[in-house]
Amino acid sequence: MKKIINHYQEKGAVAIGYARVSSTDNRQELGLEVQKEALKNCDIVFVEKDSGGKQDRPKLKKAFEVARQCSNNGIDTMLVVYKLDRLTRKMFQLSDIIQDLTSHNIKLKSIQENIETDSLTGKFFCLILGYVAEWELEAIRNRTKDGLRKARERGVRLGNKGISKNLEQRIISEYLSANMSVRELSYQLKISTATIYSVLRRNNIPINRQKAHNVLTKPQKNGKVNM
Repeated sequence: MKKIINHYQEKGAVAIGYARVSSTDNRQELGLEVQKEALKNCDIVFVEKDSGGKQDRPKLKKAFEVARQCSNNGIDTMLVVYKLDRLTRKMFQLSDIIQDLTSHNIKLKSIQENIETDSLTGKFFCLILGYVAEWELEAIRNRTKDGLRKARERGVRLGNKGISKNLEQRIISEYLSANMSVRELSYQLKISTATIYSVLRRNNIPINRQKAHNVLTKPQKNGKVNM
């Protein structure tokens, strides 16, 4: 931290970027690249993969800490985000963030909304946009709940659709014939251990390896061997 302070004291100003996505799927990764590109002129950039609903986010906490230390040492400090909802979608939480940054003389800038909190007008528009973001999130939740309710009323079966019959048969065959643990089988087939246990229970296959071996070798009434 001391090296950062000394370096930017000489420069006189620092722009600290913060980028966030909720997960690591392809669309989220693309969104992260967009944010990084937008923040490329920042002096320091913190990147986080976590839900915006969580208040305790390590990278955001670190970004705030560095910003406060810089500002407290007389450096003109700005926290930059691609969009306000990268900080939070909750209006009151955004209000607390703005208040905290302002109390430490740190400016907040949103690139997409083209807003800076270096004036009362800027702070006002930030809060309005924070309210809109929270309203949009609540509207999405309500539409999702309504859609699920209507689907249930139509008799649609919700939840995990399960795995294919071919994969289920492969799990059974591999488990009974291969000398490997459920965890090893999970790694090999790239599926969760919970899925494997579910398949074994559904097909009345003992989890114990010795019992499983007995099931494999014991002839059935029709003369066939379980596989």
